[in-house]
Amino acid sequence: MLKRFLMMIIAAGLFLAVSSCGRAAERQCPEKDEQCKEFARLAEAEQYDKIIGAIDAKKTYSDASRSIIGQAYLMMAGRETNTPEQEEQFCRKALEYGSTSAYMGLYFIYASKDAEAAFGFLKQYIATKPRDSVPYVILGEAELEKKNYQAADAYLREARKVARGQSANLDWLSFQAGYLTGDYAYAGSMLESAMKRPEYEKELRSLIADPRFSGMEKRPEFKQYEYLFKSVTR
Repeated sequence: MLKRFLMMIIAAGLFLAVSSCGRAAERQCPEKDEQCKEFARLAEAEQYDKIIGAIDAKKTYSDASRSIIGQAYLMMAGRETNTPEQEEQFCRKALEYGSTSAYMGLYFIYASKDAEAAFGFLKQYIATKPRDSVPYVILGEAELEKKNYQAADAYLREARKVARGQSANLDWLSFQAGYLTGDYAYAGSMLESAMKRPEYEKELRSLIADPRFSGMEKRPEFKQYEYLFKSVTR
């Protein structure tokens, strides 16, 4: 669970925010905010535990300091020695200091034991308008599996808006959601990208056998893929 969480953080680019806790963060600290500068120096040295140990609950910190503290809690949440309870505690503390990407950590902590709570964390995350496609993709795929096609389509379209690059896996899901909501032109455009996936032929074969996609090969929007449909139905 922890390794998966860390992989998702990396994929979403969240460590870019952590890297700003070094010299760049020090430059962003208010000129006379020595505490912020000290936090930034500790972050650069990856001494996140010392940042947390120096927090005074009675003190009001600048936004720059709070950002560094929140990222420090996120980094502490990623320690291999954490128990699930410790990981959750660090994520929740990160949220207190404005590091909303901690919602992803809470999602993975709860995913195997309380799916509704886990999805709730993702919905809280997307309410913050993150520049992160991962929560939208997870929610979109979940709604697709529940046959809530309109909701799935909405999440997946938003994922494509915030994605940092093209993703054949995302476009494969978008193709399905678009088709099942009746937007065949959109579905056709997504299929072209989805075909870049190594496993697309096997999955397309399975899809053609699905009654929900019956007659897909006859639609004009998919005329250009006629050769493909013939090859997988032989």
